[in-house]
Amino acid sequence: MPGKSVIDQQVRVYMTDRLQHSQRAAAARSGFSERTARRIEADPRLPSQRQATRGRTVPDPLGAVWEPVLLPILERDPAVQAVTLLRHLQMSDPDAFPDDRVRRTLERRVCDWRALHGPERDVIFLQTPEPGRMALSDFTDAGELRVTMPARR
Repeated sequence: MPGKSVIDQQVRVYMTDRLQHSQRAAAARSGFSERTARRIEADPRLPSQRQATRGRTVPDPLGAVWEPVLLPILERDPAVQAVTLLRHLQMSDPDAFPDDRVRRTLERRVCDWRALHGPERDVIFLQTPEPGRMALSDFTDAGELRVTMPARR
């Protein structure tokens, strides 16, 4: 099925069925296409063994300045904005940060830092009243008032 990844169990079923059936039949019995079967036969490792961990594709633009320059500023004043930190970087080293291309990366990094090391936030449990759920009563017994309701016809 397109879009669904093949799991180890499907590959095992395919390999055992392949001993007795054709490639097309074994693939159909395993739940994937003949093209996927050809790919499995070219590389018979299980999918869990084949998956490589994906690392960074672009070098970290803030790697050299995060700990020595920006982290002490954040620890002194956790409320400082990412844009302010970027302006500080641009004033201190205009050649390294000539424009705002790293702004979003810096915003993400500051947000992550605040979540882990920033000031504690208040926990608020919203209480939404549901009509008719609770009734107020002052425990008055109104039986002595002899109020009657006329019957509907």
